[in-house]
Amino acid sequence: MDESWIGRPVRFIPRMRDLVDAHYPGTKLAVTEYNWGAHGHINGALAQADVLGIFGREGLDMAALWTAPAADAPVAHAFRMYRDHDGRGGAFGDTSLAAASADQERLAVHAARREADGALTLMVVNKSGEDLTSPVSLTGAAAGTAEVYRYGPADLTGIVREADQPVTGGGFTATFPADSITHLVLPQGGEAAPS
Repeated sequence: MDESWIGRPVRFIPRMRDLVDAHYPGTKLAVTEYNWGAHGHINGALAQADVLGIFGREGLDMAALWTAPAADAPVAHAFRMYRDHDGRGGAFGDTSLAAASADQERLAVHAARREADGALTLMVVNKSGEDLTSPVSLTGAAAGTAEVYRYGPADLTGIVREADQPVTGGGFTATFPADSITHLVLPQGGEAAPS
């Protein structure tokens, strides 16, 4: 939602994709030299984590942050949540799945399936400034446990491996701390990957 006089959804990436499809079919789409600022603050990390989820959801071909953050900056940890959440190369999925919360402005949810092992990966970004407890519904998930990785103001020095989250066939309920990024990894439990 544009906060200026426009006052309505901008649809920036879908609009650009529509223009490319209409006038230059097959051309790749990139957002370059973007910067939401606050690299050294949790707010910058929350914005970056949400933006990366949006880029994936919208099928953006490339994005380039202007400029690279310091390795220990909160914004750098937002990138790690997607590319190396466990310190061993664990990554967010590479096939985007439909995901949304009842209020994406407060609690953004992004999901993807990881092709290498069929795991369902969820990124939950609590931008509200308060702890939020929410049910998470999953389609096709087997009962089991999800690995939980979190970055937030409780420890700005790195991503913390939290206790596993029990998951039923239909999902789970969890509390997402204020101003935090939570990455959940649900291993494939059945013949088909969950969605």
